[in-house]
Amino acid sequence: MSKIRYNDSSAVTQYPPCQGGCPVHTDVQEYVRQISVGDYDKAVEAIIEPNPLASVCGMICAHPCETECRRKDVDEAVSIRALKRFALENGKWPEVKKAEVTRSEKVAVVGGGPAGLAAARALAEMGFAVTIFERSAEAGGAITNFIPHYRLPMDAMRKDVSRVAEAGVEIKTGVEMGKDFSIEDLAADYQAVVLALGLPTSKAIPIPGSDAKDVLLALPFLNSAKYHDFKFEPGRKVLVVGGGNVAMDVARQAVRCGAENVKLACLECRTTMPAFEWEIEEAIEEGVEMFPAWGPKQIVTDDAGNITGMEVQEVLSVFDEQKRFNPQFGDTKNVIDVNTVIFAIGQGNDNLSYLTDSGIELNERGMMKYDMRTMQTTRPGVFAAGEVVFGPGSAVKAMSTGQKAALAVQSFLNNEPFDASLADRYEVLDMLDEETVKEVKPIDRLAVPFLDEHTRAQHNEHVEIGYDERAALCESRRCMDCAAGAECIDEICAVCLTCLRTCPYGVPHIDDEGNFTIRNEECQACGLCVGICPASAIRFRNHYAQHALNHLSDAVEQAKGNGGPATVVFTCSYGAFAERDFMKYVNNGKPQNLAVVRVPCVAKVEVQNILEAFDLGAEGVFVAGCEQEDECTYRDVAKWAEKRAGRASEILEQIGLEDRIEYLNLTREEVKDFAPVAEKFLAKVDAVLNGGGGEE
Repeated sequence: MSKIRYNDSSAVTQYPPCQGGCPVHTDVQEYVRQISVGDYDKAVEAIIEPNPLASVCGMICAHPCETECRRKDVDEAVSIRALKRFALENGKWPEVKKAEVTRSEKVAVVGGGPAGLAAARALAEMGFAVTIFERSAEAGGAITNFIPHYRLPMDAMRKDVSRVAEAGVEIKTGVEMGKDFSIEDLAADYQAVVLALGLPTSKAIPIPGSDAKDVLLALPFLNSAKYHDFKFEPGRKVLVVGGGNVAMDVARQAVRCGAENVKLACLECRTTMPAFEWEIEEAIEEGVEMFPAWGPKQIVTDDAGNITGMEVQEVLSVFDEQKRFNPQFGDTKNVIDVNTVIFAIGQGNDNLSYLTDSGIELNERGMMKYDMRTMQTTRPGVFAAGEVVFGPGSAVKAMSTGQKAALAVQSFLNNEPFDASLADRYEVLDMLDEETVKEVKPIDRLAVPFLDEHTRAQHNEHVEIGYDERAALCESRRCMDCAAGAECIDEICAVCLTCLRTCPYGVPHIDDEGNFTIRNEECQACGLCVGICPASAIRFRNHYAQHALNHLSDAVEQAKGNGGPATVVFTCSYGAFAERDFMKYVNNGKPQNLAVVRVPCVAKVEVQNILEAFDLGAEGVFVAGCEQEDECTYRDVAKWAEKRAGRASEILEQIGLEDRIEYLNLTREEVKDFAPVAEKFLAKVDAVLNGGGGEE
C-alpha cells in the first residue's frame, strides 16, 4: 500500500527526504529524534557515523537536507544544521576505534581536504593502510586554508582531522605532489592512488587595470587574513567582484580587516545571485553594499597606478537561451568609487601538466580526463575525487565523492567491476499531499541566535551563537518523523474504519473506487490509530514507540521491594521532559520505588499499557503530560491521554481498585522540579494502600 518499503532484499535503499538530500546520507531523522528526547550522546553517534567532518558540517554545511525537508511545505524546514551543532557540542563523542589493517595493499590519498579525508577514512575502515599527502601545514583543504574564523573556529576542523588520524590514517603535511614526489614515486609503494587536489587557485578577469597593485585575489586574501592578521591601511574602499559564497566571505572578511567601506558587484541580479541567501543577508547586515547586475568593464587608475574606481556596465542577462554563460550588457555605465579590488569570481585547479609524464591525460582546459563510471583517470589505479573533477561545491558533496572513490578503489583492488552510478541508488518520499499539509500544525522555526551584527563585524570571533537546550528541544520537535509512522497489517485488518474516524490527518483513505488504504507516506506518527484499532492491525514502521514501552516490565521489577508502593509514571519524552533537570532526577534523584517510563508522547500510552503495569505488580500509575502543546507537533494529546487514563481507571474500579491512576498536565516548571509532583502522587498511593483513600 505504501510507497515506502522496508525490504532488506530491495535493490534500492529508501530514505526520508532529508537523508536522501544529504550527500553522505546522514540519518537526520535519527539524530534529530535523539536530540528531541534529550539523548545527545546517541545523536552524536548518528551524526559522526557517515561524516568524517561532523564538527565542520555543524557550523558551515550548506544543509541540503533542509532543502528537501517536507516541513517546508507546512511552514519552514527544520533547522537541521543548527541542531547538529547543538548535539555535537552537548553530547559525548565516542572514542575513536582505530581501524585494523586487514589488507596487504596500501593506498595513497593526495590532498587532505574534505574529499581526501572522507576517502581515507572509508579506506581505512575497509582494512587498507592509508596515507594522506597534504601540501599545506594542516589538513583540511579549502576549509582550513580559506574559511574565515568568524564562520568556523579552527578547533572544530582540527577535532575532525584528529579523529580521522586516530582511525588509522597517516597524514603527512607540507609535502606537495609535483615538487616533493610524483605519481611514479607513489606507485612504487602504493597499489592505488586517490587524487583529491581541490581547486586551490583564484581566477581573475583580464580587463584593463586588472594588474594594478591594489588588485587582490580571493583565496590569497582569505588565507592572509586568517593566518597573517592582514589589515588594510586606513582609507581603503574595497570592491569585491563576484556573487558567490566565496565573494561573501571575502566581503565580510574585508570589513573585519579594517576597510573604510566594502561594496560588492556581480553580474547576477539580486534574486539570482549564486551565494546562499543567508550568506547575502549576513553580509548586508554587516554593512556590505551590494551592486547586483553590474559587470566589471575596467579598473580606473591614476598616473601613479593607484586605483581610483571601477567602471561597471549594466547587465541585461547572464545566460543565453541555451543556458550557456553569455553575459549581455546594456549601454548604462557607472564608476564605483573604490581604491582596492578583490576578484572572487571562482576557483580553478593548479597547473597539472606535470601529471602527463605519469600517464594521466589532461583535456583542452588543463583538467584531468576522468571516467565518471570507474572514477579513474587515464592511468589505471589512479582515481580522483572532489572538486578537481566535479567542480566547485560544498564540503559535504566533496566528502560523498571521496567515499564513493573509496568504493571504487576497493572494487579495483578486488578485481571487481565498479559503476559509480549504481553505488548510491535510493528512493525518497514524495512531498506531502496538499490536504495533509492543511492539517499539520504550523510551528514557527526558531531562528539561530547570532552576535549583534555591529559588534561581530569588529572581530573574527565565531558569529553564530547557536541554540541553547530549550531552543534545540523545541526545534527538534518540529520534525515530522517522515516514513516512521503507521502501517497497516493487511492480513488482520477488518476494514472497520475506526482509524479513518480517528486520524486527524486523513491518512486512512477511501478512493473513488472504494479501495481502503493507509497512506503511510502522509502519516505524522501521532500514534492515535495504533491503540484505537480493535484488531491491532496498525503498527509503527519505526519501532521507537514500542521500544520505550518494552522497558515497562524491567522498570516495574526494579521499583518493587524498595520500601514503598511500586509506582509507574508514564511521561512524555519531549520538551521539559528531555531537559537536563528532569533527566538528572530520573537518573539520580527519584525514589527507588518509582519507575519512570518515558514514551514519545503520552498520547501513545494505551489503556492496555496502563493495565499491564498493574498486572506486572505496580500499585499506582501516574500519566504525566505537559502544558507545552503549543510546541508539540501532535494534536489533542491531552484529550486522548486523559481519556485513556480515565478508561483504565474505570476498569480498575470495577474490580475494586480505586484511586490508583492519575493524569496531570504539568507546567514546564513542574517538570523541571518533578520531585514534589512525584512525592504527592506516591503519598496518595501509599494512603490508598493503607485504607486512607485517594484524597489527602
